[in-house]
Amino acid sequence: MNQQTLIDNLMKTGAHAVPGRADVIALTPLTRDDARAGMNRFLTALHEADICRHDRANLADRGERSVAHLADGARAVVYHASGALQYVSGLAPFQAPYERLEETPALVRQLEQAAQRLDLAAWVNERGNLAFERLWQTKARGADRDQRLSDTLLVRATGAWRHAVDEIPVLGAASVALRLAGDGTVDALSMRIRHSDAEVLDTAPVIEAELAARQLAERLAGVLGKSKERLPADVVQSAAMRFGYLDLGRRKAQRVLAPAYVAQIVLQHRLERQAYVLAVSATERPYLELPLFGSEAPQLRARGMHPVCRDDAS
Repeated sequence: MNQQTLIDNLMKTGAHAVPGRADVIALTPLTRDDARAGMNRFLTALHEADICRHDRANLADRGERSVAHLADGARAVVYHASGALQYVSGLAPFQAPYERLEETPALVRQLEQAAQRLDLAAWVNERGNLAFERLWQTKARGADRDQRLSDTLLVRATGAWRHAVDEIPVLGAASVALRLAGDGTVDALSMRIRHSDAEVLDTAPVIEAELAARQLAERLAGVLGKSKERLPADVVQSAAMRFGYLDLGRRKAQRVLAPAYVAQIVLQHRLERQAYVLAVSATERPYLELPLFGSEAPQLRARGMHPVCRDDAS
């Protein structure tokens, strides 16, 4: 693998709009009671937006998280370490699709209207803001025994928002992800916004993007180790680098928001394809222990077939 080629590719995407200095911001330590209080606020917001009742919610402790079982198969989850919140309706996967394919602007407008109804902006402090980042469309298509294809069906529209503090994005999974069914029902909502009183612990100089790119290339080389077969120079299929604050994930406690450079690198060699997310500190003094993302196996849960959660449910 040609490290200089990787560094050049990272520089093309990550060398823009990097400030000379950036604040290190204290995050509010969370107790389990704090996390559950956040859950109650979340459920109240869902109720006030006529998404789902929670007056009969059954809150169960599941170790790292608490789960509220709601009417008609819906559920909400709060993660104790981070305060991250998640709601999933009782809709079956193909229930309530869109009547027709919609144009992107119309879907974005529908998602933004739902976000306003939920008052998502109220979850960030005065130094922060939420900005719409990306739209996903979940589509389906079938075929009969004669391989005749059906028309494409739009099943769900999902919007992602990015939290930023003083215009510096908080990197990681989407800060807010909102999924709508075709009838406007909120099928899922997740929120990963760290709690902070905006206390500045330090204002640190930011290292040059080229130095960060070299550190990221060296870290990738260390992850790959020494191979018996030398990787070709063109093994890097794609590489992108971003500057911002880093969220360590919903299952991890975190004491500060500290600047970092984060790279997404995809390698393709013969029939094998590998993807890596790597991070290095954007300051000379490290404020966070930065993991290799993707080293933990995801926890999967099967989803049941339940009817929609209605506000008139008994």
